[in-house]
Amino acid sequence: MIASDDPHHSHHVVAGDSQESIRLLRTSIIYGANASGKSNLIKAMKFARDFIVDGVEKNKNININNFKLDKTCYTKPSRFEFEFRMNDKQYAYGFVVDKHKIHEEWLFEIGINTEISIYERRAKDFDFHNFNHEVFLNISEDEKNRIRYEAIGTRENLLFLTNSQEREIKQIESIYEWFNDVLTIIFPNSKPLLPFFSQSVQNSLSKFLESLDLGIKKLSIATIDLDEYQQIPTEIKEDIKKNFPDEEGEVNAIFIPSLQCIISQAKDETDKLTVLNLSPVRFDKENSEVKFEISEESDGTQRLIDLFPMLIHLARGNAVYVIDEIERSLHSLLMKKLFDYFLNNPENRNLNSQLIATTHEVYLLDIKDIFRKDEIWFVEKDKYGQSILYSLANTDVDNLDLAVGYLNGRFGAIPFIKDLKLMGWREKK
Repeated sequence: MIASDDPHHSHHVVAGDSQESIRLLRTSIIYGANASGKSNLIKAMKFARDFIVDGVEKNKNININNFKLDKTCYTKPSRFEFEFRMNDKQYAYGFVVDKHKIHEEWLFEIGINTEISIYERRAKDFDFHNFNHEVFLNISEDEKNRIRYEAIGTRENLLFLTNSQEREIKQIESIYEWFNDVLTIIFPNSKPLLPFFSQSVQNSLSKFLESLDLGIKKLSIATIDLDEYQQIPTEIKEDIKKNFPDEEGEVNAIFIPSLQCIISQAKDETDKLTVLNLSPVRFDKENSEVKFEISEESDGTQRLIDLFPMLIHLARGNAVYVIDEIERSLHSLLMKKLFDYFLNNPENRNLNSQLIATTHEVYLLDIKDIFRKDEIWFVEKDKYGQSILYSLANTDVDNLDLAVGYLNGRFGAIPFIKDLKLMGWREKK
């Protein structure tokens, strides 16, 4: 996601305010054959993100999946590292882990010419480098001793970053928050949540659906008390009440596409939960409004509604979405519309948000219309079954039809299928 010197689509690049800021891309798209490793890349990111945010229970194994095509990897620990921007500073956070314990953990501030250690861990040994980094600025000796004590007391199967959140060590809280609040990973069957809802969001969703020529003229919303809404089973209602997010500011809401509704919380002292039932509206021959259930819409329309919370979150800035198989159930033109909405809407430019996706949709390889070269990646397996990623950055392909070149194997990352005659299949005469 680091931008090359390519001048094409300069508005796809976001630069920070400091001299050490790294120029970052707002989007990347990853191609590869089936079983090339695209989904495994996203699964690895999801494992690491969840392990950081949720940790693991005491005396439980860590759910690591080792590479099975090399026996020497069966007992080797796995290494994960994220480099990211938070509060106009860039950090590198990572760890080395096996099924039983953390071998290493580290947090650095990084920049174009900067690499400053904040803390490093090797097994039970922690080094905070005399608390010289500015995140520890002006903390007392008692607080330093408390941090050392909490570090030494961190379980061997738990990350210090995770433990620091539980122990309220505020100095590195923003690092944890990046993984918890900023990074969202979506798989084909995931249902994104919308942590805010308002009249403006409803209007935006209505305009978005109308602009896609789906026949939907607007979106109607009926408000019903959660306890009186019969379509949601009682046990799910209780679970919603128990786990409803406690956020301040705009109307609190969670978007649950599988239930075809939004659960909203009143902003007054009652904290009452209501159901906002979504109904796409079309006009019949007499120009009268006809309401539809979301379940009556096509899979593609439902997928667009599922992904809309992502577009809202991205448009608000400070969001990173990683989506596996973004094209599921979507026409190629609708795919292009999604990326246009994110990249080319003037209101979204210069926002600190990123959208990374895997896909098979070759229509998007129209480099002059949609992406820069450094935003296009390919994944393929070598002869040992290892997945290799490589980018089009710094390649001379400006005058090449990328879609045709990709399908012809110019860039690799396509399936090699044997001649069906060699498989013993015969044509019927």
